[in-house]
Amino acid sequence: MAVILITGATGLIGFRVLLAALEAGHTVRYTARSEEKALVVSSNPTIEKLALGEDRLSSFIIPDLAADGAFDSALEGVTHVIHAGSPVPNPAYNPNTEVFQPTLKISENLLASALKVPTVKRVVITSSIVAIVPPGPPSETPVSASARIPLPDPIPSWFDNVFEAYVFGKIIELHNSDRFVEIHRPHFTLSHVVPGYIFGRNELMLNAAMMQAQNSSNNFLMMAITGGEPFFPVHDGFAHIDDVADVHLEVAFSDPGTGPKDFAIATKVDYSTIFGHVKKAFPEAVATGIFKEGKITPLPVNVDSSEAQKLLGRMFKPFETAVVDVASQYLEQVGTNST
Repeated sequence: MAVILITGATGLIGFRVLLAALEAGHTVRYTARSEEKALVVSSNPTIEKLALGEDRLSSFIIPDLAADGAFDSALEGVTHVIHAGSPVPNPAYNPNTEVFQPTLKISENLLASALKVPTVKRVVITSSIVAIVPPGPPSETPVSASARIPLPDPIPSWFDNVFEAYVFGKIIELHNSDRFVEIHRPHFTLSHVVPGYIFGRNELMLNAAMMQAQNSSNNFLMMAITGGEPFFPVHDGFAHIDDVADVHLEVAFSDPGTGPKDFAIATKVDYSTIFGHVKKAFPEAVATGIFKEGKITPLPVNVDSSEAQKLLGRMFKPFETAVVDVASQYLEQVGTNST
């Protein structure tokens, strides 16, 4: 029986992966930094409805994921690992101690611990298209998940802003993982899922205020449908959260063999269509001012998602679906069923 360890379960990706794994019948263990954080998952209404016993869903408290040996005990008896718990570029974070350094150290610790656990068969790490798309105008040839941006010399070790720290952390993590496999030849296989900006329903958001301020990359979509605008351009490579979760599981339970080991999922999207989708689905909410047209300035990218789609065995969900999913959830939270 598969036992999956999931990190980042209190975040958009990790929680949706956790739900998908439970729906597929797997036994899931998730890490949390405290009992309070663990309750964010176990007390969530979506989880409570499943009425699962500890034999199907359990938490493992790790106060500091960046501490040496942090995952040693958590991995006992685990067969598959999905690491979706890397830091996000929150402007309130310290770029170095809360973003760059833990991005590298947590992955390093996880892989080092997995080497000690013979039951581990597969490790999947969530990356980002910022790790494979070089700066500047997009190339005519789509960038694949196997691409690696050359490391600068010297490699920066200190950053002034969180996004720069996030980008370099993701770039270096890919190189470090490649080097880990080359040096250690582990008994498990290692892959990365490389998504673009992720939108879609987030069951962790329990009220309207959370949806607007604590909703991960959905925050940008919320701005665009409530009259706001992000302060910076957003990559126009999109992934629906449902597809991202499904791809993680497909990758975790696939045999890479001689095929691709990393999988990108980032469909080209036109952000100017967002409000049109909302007006079509929820005209009354637009008329009453619940939804107001905002703006997302696109940052063009060109990413090859064909291998992920082939692995998934179906077409990716369209951008319109993600927009309607988020808008519908917001209407539920503000207490209206306007259509």
